[in-house]
Amino acid sequence: MPVLDTDALAPHERSEAIVTHMREVAYASHVVVLDPATAFMRTDVHTLGDVRLVRLHRSGLHMEVTRERDDVVPAVALTLGTAARAHWEQFGHVVRQRRGVVEMMELHRPHTSNSEGNPGGWSLTIPLTALRLPAQTVTRARPALARSPLQAVYAQHLRALTRRLAEPATDRTGHALTVGQLSAAPGLASTALTRALLSTAAGDQRTAREALRESLLPRVEVFVLRHLRDPGLSPSTIAAAHHISVRLLYLVLAEAGVPLEQWVIEERLAGAHRELGSAAGRRRSVTAVAMGWGFASPAHFSRRFLRRYGMTPQEWQRLAHSHGPRT
Repeated sequence: MPVLDTDALAPHERSEAIVTHMREVAYASHVVVLDPATAFMRTDVHTLGDVRLVRLHRSGLHMEVTRERDDVVPAVALTLGTAARAHWEQFGHVVRQRRGVVEMMELHRPHTSNSEGNPGGWSLTIPLTALRLPAQTVTRARPALARSPLQAVYAQHLRALTRRLAEPATDRTGHALTVGQLSAAPGLASTALTRALLSTAAGDQRTAREALRESLLPRVEVFVLRHLRDPGLSPSTIAAAHHISVRLLYLVLAEAGVPLEQWVIEERLAGAHRELGSAAGRRRSVTAVAMGWGFASPAHFSRRFLRRYGMTPQEWQRLAHSHGPRT
């Protein structure tokens, strides 16, 4: 997928570049830049197998796909809503963007899109062939997406992916197990979860049961990341939340090569490491930070932190703030 940064262009070239870019990446037949004099756009694209995770920072646009596109790969885009004012219309169904809510558009089919700008929203683009869903299931799911029982799980999955990709590379590779490593490939995990989201929203019970089984690993991942600070997080609570046995939980994780306890500890250590190095962490005691990240024993936390980062939590806190706290 082409990537555009209009900062590299002369001001008089930016509007035309944006129009050309959106025709290529959004299949748009008609693009109107709302304020050509101040137009800007930057796209960041992460390719995850068949899936593309796209971050779009741009000024206001009106776009239309006026016909069924048989000259492109049929695909859907699932967007995590921001606070910007925007709305989309497809087949008479109008969606107004809401912060934190995931909505979907069938990119290759007729639709319109209007927005006053995008402050850096994220979306996943997935080809229909990867989803293995009937076209009518995808179409039925679109207006019901916000009511899907997996809406919150999917939104959290997107936030987790984008948070990790936005971190500096040195921080990401410092973790023993990242989100992508947990799910073997984040693109496969995203596809499985998208298949479950759409089939449940569409009311396709047979496909939903199959998709829920396939998406168990990424759903467990989301649950663990949401409850990292809970000292009661355990194999039994994770299994109960997903209506499976502890034995099945360990079996699924073993097949993915994931040691549960190690992964949870590594993620908690990473969270504590970030907090101790932040502006707020400067004013907190190491014990308070350790307890806040689910460690019952400050001594155990300190030992694991030393083994993981090569220095004590106190040493890291002093070092981080001697160079200025991270915000």
